[in-house]
Amino acid sequence: MNTNQNKNQNELGALWKKKSKAGMSFLSGYINDHDGQRIDVVVFANSNKKNDKAPDYRLYVSKPLESKSKAPVSSKPETKSKPVVEEVEDDIL
Repeated sequence: MNTNQNKNQNELGALWKKKSKAGMSFLSGYINDHDGQRIDVVVFANSNKKNDKAPDYRLYVSKPLESKSKAPVSSKPETKSKPVVEEVEDDIL
């Protein structure tokens, strides 16, 4: 079996380095659950780490921002909402 094929079969997802508008570095990407369903995730450094047993990073399900204004109801199908943070490439992490 090809090494690349074996690696892809074991891959759970992918992450990309990003930076928020406020300058905070994080990872954004997805994981696949046991049924193969894609789950969008974000990973942030644990800024409240109090001891060595506390995790260095925390993983969260990424949820789209909810619109603050009430838009008129449309018969058009919904489009995917924008991510919670603006994605900007970053070499830090």
